[in-house]
Amino acid sequence: MQSDLQPHRTPIVLIGYGDIAQRLANRLADNDLVAIARHPIARPEGHHGQWQAFTTDLDDDSAVIPPEATPENAIWIYLAPPPREGQSDPRLARWLAGATRPPAGLVYISTTGVYGDHGGNWVDEATPQAPAHDRGRRRLDAEAQCQRYARAHQLPACTLRVTGIYACDRLPVEKVRQGTPVPAGREAPWSNRIHADDLADILRLLIDRMETGHPVTGTFNVSDNDPTPVNVTYRQIAAHFDLPHPPEAPLATILEQASPMAREFLSESRRVDASAIQHVLGWQPHYPTLAAALADCPRDLS
Repeated sequence: MQSDLQPHRTPIVLIGYGDIAQRLANRLADNDLVAIARHPIARPEGHHGQWQAFTTDLDDDSAVIPPEATPENAIWIYLAPPPREGQSDPRLARWLAGATRPPAGLVYISTTGVYGDHGGNWVDEATPQAPAHDRGRRRLDAEAQCQRYARAHQLPACTLRVTGIYACDRLPVEKVRQGTPVPAGREAPWSNRIHADDLADILRLLIDRMETGHPVTGTFNVSDNDPTPVNVTYRQIAAHFDLPHPPEAPLATILEQASPMAREFLSESRRVDASAIQHVLGWQPHYPTLAAALADCPRDLS
């Protein structure tokens, strides 16, 4: 554990301290922060509030969550993914069961994979969930766990169904460089995305609402609302980095050669309507299109 105790400001507990949690922490310089991760992590540069970091493995049945990891009146941002197998999320279950104190509010990061395949049609929050793969079923299980927990403890909760997260350092440049083929023409499934900084901004706004007593609750899709076919997405990336356009091949051929995870993504096509979160927060993405984000990316990422 790393600790620097100054008991003031709203505590924010970040469960699953990866890239998005780091970006969010940089926006929370004056809040008390509790970070939960598998490996030791450093205090964010420029952070002025209380900082505590706990190394916890939520895959371990014997893992103990210290009482200090769940301070009173905290807001939880749960970013840890489920395991890679099964249809439930035991990691989340261990966290909820082991937490000494419930939070003042909860935000869970889910995925639009819970909707399954819709043949390229638009989906919104009213679209029935119909995951075709266990990855989506695990997320639905996690959503249900959070909803039950929130009802039991009578606390505000928000679920974000997030599309593909990207940034300059989270682009498939190497696949483009290697000439990985993409589905041809109208067979190409739709690609939906949200920039990592835009997602961090949304989380910051949700925290602001909870801190001021006006929490946003319910389930919301998160996307830049500018879906493009995956072959168009790869061509845009190739053009920006002065790489040859990726070759195209029949979807069936690509699915035969794809990894299990890639096969899941390529076998589903939908366009995600995320206008609800924009409306409720009065927010617009800083990067409304992939082109806008690429304009900020250096052409040499090596």
